Amino acid sequence: MAQLKKPVFLVLLFLCLSASAYSQTNGVEEAQPAGGVSTLALEYFKIRFTREQKKLLQNRDLEFLYSIAADGTATLEKIDGVTNPTILDSLTLASGRLHKFKPRKVNGVAENGLYGMTIRFPSPMAMGIQGAQEYTQTAYEGFEYIHRSGQRFDIIFGGVANTFLGKAGDYLGAGGGMKLEMLYAGKKGVGGGMLMSFYGNGLTQDFPIASDRKQNAAPPTLMLGLAANKMLASKERREFLLQLELNYVVQNITPKENEQDENWTQFHGFSPGLVAHYAVQLGKPKAYYYYGTPSLYHHYLNFHVALRPMFMNHRNASGTMAEAGVSYRLGVHLVDEYRIK
Repeated sequence: MAQLKKPVFLVLLFLCLSASAYSQTNGVEEAQPAGGVSTLALEYFKIRFTREQKKLLQNRDLEFLYSIAADGTATLEKIDGVTNPTILDSLTLASGRLHKFKPRKVNGVAENGLYGMTIRFPSPMAMGIQGAQEYTQTAYEGFEYIHRSGQRFDIIFGGVANTFLGKAGDYLGAGGGMKLEMLYAGKKGVGGGMLMSFYGNGLTQDFPIASDRKQNAAPPTLMLGLAANKMLASKERREFLLQLELNYVVQNITPKENEQDENWTQFHGFSPGLVAHYAVQLGKPKAYYYYGTPSLYHHYLNFHVALRPMFMNHRNASGTMAEAGVSYRLGVHLVDEYRIK
């Protein structure tokens, strides 16, 4: 019986020591970012590095070491993996804006600690076919980080309502039509493009012309031109821009009976215009490849108003066109950096 007591005592001692060790290990919580490592890494991916700096960072592992105070304040202690002083300054500056960490705790008591993180800056274009497929198959929420370069292509197609002021308003009533715009904008929000609009306005009285031919009941007006625009405000789901236009204008006043008809009447002239666009995003952006470049497709409901002075070769057709419309707008935003979760 005495011989059994010693082994039993040793087993009980081992269990007690194990329980004590487990309790001590289980009572330690290491420091960590309050929003997780992805949120912490995003602070560095947001930095607007120059093209040359991005080349230095591509496919390079950067190691960060922080000291975490008991109140959760993080202080950057060291960065390994890059020596460029300008890049180091940018990384250090971003580190000064970090949110507080969850501090290290021992048995529920906060104390000073350390935290280390390694990140790799992505290579924007070195994706290959497999990477392109992965990009296009990723939902917008599946990106840890995605940065639009500022370059974009837009196609606008929709309907308009219009009326004429001045002399032209004495002969043409309210009407409507359709418009098509193809636009490009650069990284600073300045762009331009090509325009085409088609209108039909009811004839309220005949134009005084040297022809007894019956005039069109709703003389069609066609505008072809160029535009320059500037993005004035861009929020997460709304955009506002102003656009200056210069259009060539033609109006068919009498029908053209055949290709050899030389007696039909057509007015022509030019029209500068000022247009305000307000776009509301529909749904979520879709990742897509545009001519080998990663991009985001956005769908918008586009509202616009416009004033277009018209200088025609017949003084009674000159005046100002007032216009308002609703259109579908497809925006293709080019992407220069991203990271998939």
